[in-house]
Amino acid sequence: MFSRHLVGSSAVVLMLSIAGLSAARSDVADAVMHGDVAATRAILAQKADVNIAQADGATALHWAVYRDDLPTANPLIQAGANVKAATREGATPLSLACQNGNAAVVEALLKAGADANEKLPNGESALMMASRTGDLATMKLLLDRGADVNAKEAIRGTSALMWAAEEK
Repeated sequence: MFSRHLVGSSAVVLMLSIAGLSAARSDVADAVMHGDVAATRAILAQKADVNIAQADGATALHWAVYRDDLPTANPLIQAGANVKAATREGATPLSLACQNGNAAVVEALLKAGADANEKLPNGESALMMASRTGDLATMKLLLDRGADVNAKEAIRGTSALMWAAEEK
């Protein structure tokens, strides 16, 4: 039972923690999310933990990739950002880079250890996401790293080739 003496934000934090939705705060992720380059650099200079995630699981690297910001993603990777970190929905930095069709970011993530065959919870592969954009450089990078061209997602059994044809 909850204590009736809990009031205000303490009760909210307790209830969020119990629900598994920690009230996490990540200064570095917040700075990158807002595009605040000066704050991001200052926080990185303090050797902050770049893997602290926001409440939804998004890290600073997720935000840098989402924003197509390779000049921010590279120092995060060098500072030890987990290139395989997933949000609560399963999105990884690589999945976001593939959705953006950003070959330079995909290459940086793959060099740092991202898996070309990673899949979202519903089975969508990085190659499938890249095929939606039609970005050949991104697809080639994934294929050169062993991405399974025959993988199918779980909802409709669609492959990367099918998605590419559908988007054409």
